[in-house]
Amino acid sequence: MASTPNLAVRSGLGSTPFAARRIPVASHHCCYIARQFTRQTVRRWNLHSICDDAVQIASELVANAVRHGRPDTATADSEQAGVWLAFTLRPRTLLCVVRDPSRLSPRLSTPQPWAEHHRGLPIVNALSNTWGWTTAPQAQGKSVWARVALPAA
Repeated sequence: MASTPNLAVRSGLGSTPFAARRIPVASHHCCYIARQFTRQTVRRWNLHSICDDAVQIASELVANAVRHGRPDTATADSEQAGVWLAFTLRPRTLLCVVRDPSRLSPRLSTPQPWAEHHRGLPIVNALSNTWGWTTAPQAQGKSVWARVALPAA
């Protein structure tokens, strides 16, 4: 299967919507691209009431992946440096996943009021119902995920 920067397909989980996009880490616009993709995806799925939270979560997770997720041996344009942003709808939540090639665990810290860094995960923690990360023993990298509750029907 050919690699594509915008892979929006239905998963093999019945009619569960799934959308994913490779984020170009060499671009200075990587967070803008993530926000646009998130906004388009969430609106297409008629989840307008959680759009702002989903956009902020995706932007923070992508910013962390681009800043901290590239292995030292990878150049910005290499396949090793690839960051992927994906969404899927679950029964009561929107799941946002960002995959990067680093195996370093994300750390939630309390930022100092005047600090310019270390605010991403506290924002994700505040806006999501739950978040975490996973690694696969056979694969390089990690996936950081966050769940946002869907509005009551």
